[in-house]
Amino acid sequence: MLKIVACAIVFAFVLIYLKGINSEFFSVALLGAGVILITLGIDYFTETVAFLRNFIENSKISAEYFSVILKITGIAYVVEFGAGVVEDLGLKSMADKLVLIGKVAIFVATIPIIYAVFNLLTGLIT
Repeated sequence: MLKIVACAIVFAFVLIYLKGINSEFFSVALLGAGVILITLGIDYFTETVAFLRNFIENSKISAEYFSVILKITGIAYVVEFGAGVVEDLGLKSMADKLVLIGKVAIFVATIPIIYAVFNLLTGLIT
């Protein structure tokens, strides 16, 4: 984690320098720095997925729900990252629209879980 934080600080200084010199390079460098940081942090994500996969295999939870939860989490992180980059580039209204689209996508991804809960409740009532 220390390596990621150190890279983020170095990237921040470089980005601040580039922003003053050339805003075109700043935009590309900002996106590149974000991608590099996410790539460095992917090990944490894979460890978490492995833990959750092991947990699902040892419990009675359906693997289908696990994939839905991972999809929802992935959508949330990707949208948050994208909206952050777009907002950093000075396009707040576009970032807000991206967040709205992400929320709709998350709702659509949760439909199988909502359906399963509805079936469970109707089964308990009848």
